[in-house]
Amino acid sequence: MLKEKFKLSETLQLLTRRFNKIAGGEVAIEVTFEGDVVSPGDQLSARVTVRSPESSRTIDYLVIAMRGTVQREGKWREYTESAEVAQSTLLEADHELVVPLKLYIPEDAVLSEDGASWLVEARVVLDQLLDPRASAEFTVELGAHASEEE
Repeated sequence: MLKEKFKLSETLQLLTRRFNKIAGGEVAIEVTFEGDVVSPGDQLSARVTVRSPESSRTIDYLVIAMRGTVQREGKWREYTESAEVAQSTLLEADHELVVPLKLYIPEDAVLSEDGASWLVEARVVLDQLLDPRASAEFTVELGAHASEEE
């Protein structure tokens, strides 16, 4: 008899979905980019979308973070910029909260082709107990065109 193996993250996602349904419906969160390739020193346009399809919810806050790697003083260092937005915001049932972003990529960003990983993470805290999450990766490379001209 074969026993099916479960990854811990899959089990936690399943439990979170079940708990969310019990607590008032599942909330979806998504990170999207207008283009997912950018050069160091340029900006990348993105957005975070939060949706509550079944019932109204109160967003305690939404944390958005950009993570990557920079080269400073001859060493690779972790780079993080984050912001907390949408404090105490009512999210009506079957409506979206859309947070537009302009992400400024540091001049000293390590390129993706050199091994750096760049991503945007978003986490929404609802009703003081639920925190659906989403993340999306993007590429930093030389010669990329900015996603939106100023």
